[in-house]
Amino acid sequence: MAYSYGRPALKSSVDVQLQTAFSDGNWNSVVRLADKRAKSLKDPYYEAIKVAAESKLDGAAESGAVLTAIEELAKQKTVPDIDTIELYEWAADDFIGEEIEYADTLGPLRVKWAKANPKSPLAMGCLQSCLEYWDLVSAQQISTALDKAYLNSGDRRYMFWSITLTFLLSISPQCSESSRRVYSLLVLKQLERAAEVTENTPKVEAKDRGLLTEEEVCLYYRVLLAHGNKEDFVRRVKSAGLGALVLLEKGHKLLFWECLDSLSAWGEWDLIFDLCRQALRLGVKGVTAPFFVCDLKVWRIFAAAASKAANPESALEEVQTVLKEFFAIDMKTAQMYKKNLSLALLESTFRLPSIEDPVPEGSGMTPRVVQLGLFLDECFDKLAAFDDVKGYISELTFEEAKALVDKILPKLLDTIPDKPRQVILRSLICKIRYLLTTCPMTLSRQPSVVDGQPQSEAYRCRFCSNLASLPCRHCVKQVITEAASAYKQISADKELIGLIPGLDKDPRQDLALVIATSLLKLSGLRASHSSISGPPLRDVDPELLLQAIFILDTQVRSTPADNGLRLLLVELCLLVGASSYAQQLWIPMDVKRTIQDALSPLFFDRISSLSPGLFQGSRPLTEPLRSYYANSLRNDSPLKIWDAFSAGSYTSILDLSQYDNRLRTSCTLLMTLVEEARATRSFGGKIDIEIADHPLVAHITDDTQLINKTDYGSFPNIEYPHGPQIQDFVRLGPELSNERAHIAFLTEQFADLLAYKPPKDYKPARTSDAAARDRNYALESLTRLNHSLTNFIHHPSTPSLLTGPEMTYYSVVSLLASALLTSLSTARGDPTPKTLSLATSSVRNALSSLRNACFHSASLHMPATLFALTDIHTVAYLRETALVAKHSATFVLAFHERELARDRSGKSALHRDVVSEMKALEAVASKTLAETKNHLQKLKEMLGEGGWLDRLLEWTFGHEGGEAEREGEGYRAAVADIAGGRDTAEEWAGKMLESWRETVKGWLMTRWD
Repeated sequence: MAYSYGRPALKSSVDVQLQTAFSDGNWNSVVRLADKRAKSLKDPYYEAIKVAAESKLDGAAESGAVLTAIEELAKQKTVPDIDTIELYEWAADDFIGEEIEYADTLGPLRVKWAKANPKSPLAMGCLQSCLEYWDLVSAQQISTALDKAYLNSGDRRYMFWSITLTFLLSISPQCSESSRRVYSLLVLKQLERAAEVTENTPKVEAKDRGLLTEEEVCLYYRVLLAHGNKEDFVRRVKSAGLGALVLLEKGHKLLFWECLDSLSAWGEWDLIFDLCRQALRLGVKGVTAPFFVCDLKVWRIFAAAASKAANPESALEEVQTVLKEFFAIDMKTAQMYKKNLSLALLESTFRLPSIEDPVPEGSGMTPRVVQLGLFLDECFDKLAAFDDVKGYISELTFEEAKALVDKILPKLLDTIPDKPRQVILRSLICKIRYLLTTCPMTLSRQPSVVDGQPQSEAYRCRFCSNLASLPCRHCVKQVITEAASAYKQISADKELIGLIPGLDKDPRQDLALVIATSLLKLSGLRASHSSISGPPLRDVDPELLLQAIFILDTQVRSTPADNGLRLLLVELCLLVGASSYAQQLWIPMDVKRTIQDALSPLFFDRISSLSPGLFQGSRPLTEPLRSYYANSLRNDSPLKIWDAFSAGSYTSILDLSQYDNRLRTSCTLLMTLVEEARATRSFGGKIDIEIADHPLVAHITDDTQLINKTDYGSFPNIEYPHGPQIQDFVRLGPELSNERAHIAFLTEQFADLLAYKPPKDYKPARTSDAAARDRNYALESLTRLNHSLTNFIHHPSTPSLLTGPEMTYYSVVSLLASALLTSLSTARGDPTPKTLSLATSSVRNALSSLRNACFHSASLHMPATLFALTDIHTVAYLRETALVAKHSATFVLAFHERELARDRSGKSALHRDVVSEMKALEAVASKTLAETKNHLQKLKEMLGEGGWLDRLLEWTFGHEGGEAEREGEGYRAAVADIAGGRDTAEEWAGKMLESWRETVKGWLMTRWD
């Protein structure tokens, strides 16, 4: 961590010559001059200057002298000199966290000085320094000293700094279990006392130790939530002095929102209902601005609370009464608030309890459907119209859904005179029709046998009456035909094309999405791609899959700013192995630093198993991620934490601390390091630092719960909200998880152990001692890795969190760790444990299984070559598995050879059965590597042949004229028609082919030994 304040200034009493040498960084001169001054003036400060300057010299003895000096200073009972502390802190910066802990040395020195000089301006610097190094124990003590020193000054900062730091310490791992309860009670009592002052004082002044600002009150509620109980929290929420409504009246609504979240988690629906009603009436009565709390979140939780009341019908009527009062306000409201009110009315209608249907039986024209129609009539042309109604449509009964589709939407379409709004509504109708095909209520269960004949499907579609599964293929085909017709109508109307720039969105973007996702469903693409379900594309119709990719590609080229479609296309290109083309599509998204952690897994997860050649560019592939983490986690403290303290933003301090902790335990962070390490190993590159020693993972242990923060909100999702989402269909395998991140991290540590070689100039004086140390280190490492890998791999959820090849590879690594441990720990004269032969036999079986998956597995619908190109992930893990097996055998055999060379008697060498097993394993692994490389070489040669463009177009569109020949498959011709057919697909096909060629070429450039 870089020293936060730069090179410290020397005391003004230091002579110019020494000052100049110090500022110029002439450290040899500084050492010489400071030594002279120390001897002549007998001032220990000059000795400190000398030690600090020596730390910048190359010699290990000189540079490490500062550590001894700090330890000696810490032992002294007298108050240390602040300038000496500053010098030592600057000088020891490279050692903090490695050789010494700040909290054990410099932190207590800062505390000692600040307690002796609490009113000095430098005491604030001591607090800041402790915060920068995230030494909460020392920072809390300093803040407490400052609070006592400025007790009656009217400066409220120190009191709340002390309280905030006490709270942070009470929830931090830095706090011992014995102290945690003490600090928890202390911070709670301090704030309770401040709350009582506020409650009992008519007017709280700055000098009073009460709660004055919104931030202070929110801090109190956060502490109460963490260390108090529900009864106290509820009592305070309703209190007359510090209640949520009291702060609302003063123009503060942050606390109100936080209280609603906490109360809803506890199920305090009656209180929520009362709070929302009173809060909204404040706007109606003019106590606050009319729409101050008129947020959709408030209306939704208000309606949800009403639906859970003892008399929900009466409570929901009251919600609608409040809504009518807002509708009656005669003022020009922002469009957002008008829409919020309409959505609130829709929400309250849907929360009404089920009653006897007053409408004619089977008509489906219930109040819910009518209200949906009214909302769509008002807002269908808004950008978020589908997202607004998606959840409500999924709650409809079939009769209601049919009434919406057959009555409401056609009638609405007939009332629109202008073309642009007509096509917007048509695209919305297509999205709704697609959504309904994914909803379970559109299917009815079918008897398995009818008239003695077994039925092919377990369900019957209630829309088209055909036998079906979810989704109904007949209805999906109809949706494609309707969407393609609308798309073609827009593209053929020049006048309409000219009006599109004036719309919020080109309707063809939504239509392309509907067509593409429908094709994906028809292709047979499954939502689960784990080790349990097998390869994702094994049972997929390649023609429909490639058509979906082509449709999206065509639309993205037409509307390049649509990042939703672009993301979907990126995922599909990765799924079919066109990784370099996926990268070309990913780069224009220009993912910003602040969302790297959340969005990067969409492209980078598993990228080293798809195309390691992408890491060979002039700029490292993961450089944006590495620079983001290096900047955000460069200090032990959360970024900008001192700014939040200075601003008195206590909720921001807590939020920053929580965000920083989540970032340090992010699955994306582990993913970045693992993907980069694997790609580097693939090409035989030099790894600067072993993955376990990387500073970004210094605090991660097996017990650390790693967090997946991948954000899928950017995906254009038109699926049933309570079923698999689109990302589950197009992702190569299961998403990031705690278990997978840990297993990958441990596997890379195993690879580092196998690859370790001592420096060339390392010549131990006593080779026998060095060999014993090396053996002990290897045994300790293997014991730890074997134990950890076994625990994670045998966790019940692990198979569902990995792809099949990943599960095989990680299981093999676990077996090899066990085999190596047995090999190195078995004495030459003892019988070899059976576990060794069992482990090596299991490894050989795993290699055989992966070979079969790569070389002999076939798809039911996909040509063998295309299946091979799209299943590079399996090839990658066959190579990885064979390599780790070979390297493990080589590691053991090399150890055996070293021991034979060192000890001619052979007593320290390995057991002959161990040597035999490892030689056999090495032979099998070498043969597998040769076969895998040959497989890729054949693919490269095949891709170099002519006619591939026509072949890919044939895979995508079938034989020329074939669309018209297939009875009932007219939707294929419709898709080909809007896409422009073969003539316009040649450019796209060329990019896909080039991407596959680059992928295969990149794999052949990797190491195979």
